[in-house]
Amino acid sequence: MHAHSFSPESAGIRRLFVLGLAAVSTLAGTWEMHRLLSARGTTVPEGVLLVLFALCFGWIALSFWTAVAGFLQLAVSKRLPGLRWPTAEESATRLTSRTSVVMPVHNEDPASVFANVQATYESVEATGQLDAFDFYILSDSTRPEAWIAEELAWADLCRRVGGQGRIFYRRRTDNTGKKAGNLQDFCERWGRHYDFTIVLDADSLMDGRTLVTMARLMELNPRAGILQAPPLNVGRSTLFARLQQFAGRVYGPVVAAGAAAWQLGESNYWGHNAIIRTEAFIQHCGLPVLPGQQPFGGHILSHDFVEAALMRRAGYTVWLVTELGGSFEQPPPSLLDYAQRDRRWCQGNLQHLSLVAAGGLHPISRGHFLMGVMSYAASPLWLLFLMSGLIAGLYDGWLSFSNPHLLEDLGPEALAFDTTGAVRLFSVSMAMLFAPKCFGLLLALASSQDSARMGGRIRLVLSVALESVLATLMAPVMMLFQSHFVFGTLLGYKVTWSSQQRDDADLPWAEAARRHAVHTTVGVVLAAVAFFLSPGLLLWLSPVVAGLLLSIPLSVFTSRASLGIWLERRGLLVIPEETEPPRVLERAQEVAEEHALEPVKDAVDHVISDAKAHALHLALLESQPSPAAVPMALASARRKLLGDNVEPLSPPEKTAVLMDAHTLTEARERRLTLAVS
Repeated sequence: MHAHSFSPESAGIRRLFVLGLAAVSTLAGTWEMHRLLSARGTTVPEGVLLVLFALCFGWIALSFWTAVAGFLQLAVSKRLPGLRWPTAEESATRLTSRTSVVMPVHNEDPASVFANVQATYESVEATGQLDAFDFYILSDSTRPEAWIAEELAWADLCRRVGGQGRIFYRRRTDNTGKKAGNLQDFCERWGRHYDFTIVLDADSLMDGRTLVTMARLMELNPRAGILQAPPLNVGRSTLFARLQQFAGRVYGPVVAAGAAAWQLGESNYWGHNAIIRTEAFIQHCGLPVLPGQQPFGGHILSHDFVEAALMRRAGYTVWLVTELGGSFEQPPPSLLDYAQRDRRWCQGNLQHLSLVAAGGLHPISRGHFLMGVMSYAASPLWLLFLMSGLIAGLYDGWLSFSNPHLLEDLGPEALAFDTTGAVRLFSVSMAMLFAPKCFGLLLALASSQDSARMGGRIRLVLSVALESVLATLMAPVMMLFQSHFVFGTLLGYKVTWSSQQRDDADLPWAEAARRHAVHTTVGVVLAAVAFFLSPGLLLWLSPVVAGLLLSIPLSVFTSRASLGIWLERRGLLVIPEETEPPRVLERAQEVAEEHALEPVKDAVDHVISDAKAHALHLALLESQPSPAAVPMALASARRKLLGDNVEPLSPPEKTAVLMDAHTLTEARERRLTLAVS
């Protein structure tokens, strides 16, 4: 068997190591918890507590052993078996395939989007392989002003880089299926012209060498269906964003390498910064519309997991290629923006419950669905575990109060709670929870180059300590947020899929107080109940209580860019991509600053009054036929626009006018005539 072929045997050994040790650890931890709880006999609340503990501890154990596998993989620095990499001679040859680079956008800031496209385009051009790539901006924008601004930004980009015939723009009028539907529309219209498709997000940025390597790997591995390049968070300045960037750079590689090490060719797809085999994707990855209504029915929101499972079912492999590098995205700027994004992902992941038993799927694909569900279900499970513990304590107290002779009847062993055993189990749980951070820190400290670019070893250790403290305080807040999302989804709450907040912006105190009032209240109640049961219990719960009580100032201060910049200047929470930024990152920033776009205040007025915008918009309408405008909206808009007393147009009326070339031409001629007269 060739060294680069996919070996089920090697995959089985790796999975036995990770999954087997995770199972053994879970059994051992659960048995120890059972021993602690059964000293006085097991009550119903304690039985529930034990089940919840087993689920939560199992999730921690899987994460821990995945991190161990990642640490060993990175320490050994050997490539995973299964993918054939190009030789030096092969890397010097020209690509024989054609690849499309597609970026779906939805009401985004055009300046940032097109700066990233230009930087990626120029980076590919610098490799000498530009002839193998075409770029597509696939707009799903619903705001008329965003639509027109995208057209103008696209035209300016093509002019600056000579990208006519190689950089394309298309706006979809029917947003069915959200991003997945956008990509499906591209595949149906243009996909078969290309061997491979690289999918980006609106905030994605990729090095041209990475795109070329991805295409080369797909050429050399004909059974590879998807290759995922793990994106690194960069480019934001708020304290919250810097925490995400630092954690992703120091701990992220350990987790990603661990997942890749045991999943091999059954890895997952994250929906962006990845390359797909286009024909296989078209044939096998069409998404079903789930029966029933939202939140569990309808179009699949988290489409990437499903597409990876369908690709693997068709016999193609899916790889998480951690060695690629040169793959970037932006983190949410604040805790509330992070939670808003999680709200959408939560509903999408919970939809996967109905697909776990789908026919023909690989067991690891089913595991991915369950892990995606667990990534959100873990929070309400922890919350229920915490509540069950408090209820069990209150129940024991009530039993002792109602039956003063109960403990005497049980014997002296019931009076002696095994505090040492409890501390030991808690310590092991915390050690497993923080192990990925320790592994990442050890690897960073072992690399003199990396540690120097992160402020030096002392500042690196201080940064890990700062990130760990703040992450610990924010964890109970996210636990309540995600619990609310999960319970809300189960109760039928439907999510609105809107564009993300990407720019740095200070969170107002009033907004933080409104959004975190419940968290603060829960913190007060939790502290009171814990203190009532035992002051020692309150000490044990102090990280959870402190995080909830401090949720308002924590959310406000971590949203501050000034705090993030202050820490950066002192060498804290710094990543190498800031001290020595890759050229593609520098170029994207330069383009964004050099070619800042004037905002389009009124889309219809701009198209009517500006000759360039008018000609461009009509040319795009002709080249990309769209459905006829809504008759009532168009009639109302024409009355307002062409009447003697011009009235402001509503958004639906603006959209109707912008889809009708005749009305736009008539309105422009009328305005020119009035200007001359």
